Amino acid sequence: MKLELTSTGYLHIPAEESVRFPTGTAIALVRGEELWIMPVSHPGAGGLLLKLRNSRGDRSLFVQELLPEGVPPGVRVAVWDDKLVALRIPLFCSSTTAQL
Repeated sequence: MKLELTSTGYLHIPAEESVRFPTGTAIALVRGEELWIMPVSHPGAGGLLLKLRNSRGDRSLFVQELLPEGVPPGVRVAVWDDKLVALRIPLFCSSTTAQL
């Protein structure tokens, strides 16, 4: 699936993938050269808020504070890892010409 990391530090998640985060919150971790986004079991557990972007249900998650220096904005090809229960997003592989 394709996700976009914006120049303002937001990760845009399409509605089809945002359903993996039913509480609307997530934990974000940097592991090596990947950003992992993991669902939170209930809203009271904390985490980052997945903001609603549009009427289709696309979401945005502010991740700028977690990213190492030098991570470029752009489109990323991410994968859902069932074993880790995480959306795994490469930090340094981007395609600025790809369209979502």
